Amino acid sequence: MIISAVAGFKIPYEVIQYLRDKKEKPLTEEDIKEFLKLAGISIVLIIIAAFVEVYITPEVANYLLT
Repeated sequence: MIISAVAGFKIPYEVIQYLRDKKEKPLTEEDIKEFLKLAGISIVLIIIAAFVEVYITPEVANYLLT
């Protein structure tokens, strides 16, 4: 969850830095690569969490309730 939040704030943060004259370009190639890396990690983790919720959680719940 935190990783996806960081990815979501990365681009606006970099644009604000540019507008405040802290950077020469609004988005550099390195910024885009970092954003894509964080977004990719977030997607993989969400898929893993969905798998756990669909397949593992019901088994654990059935075990605990019986």
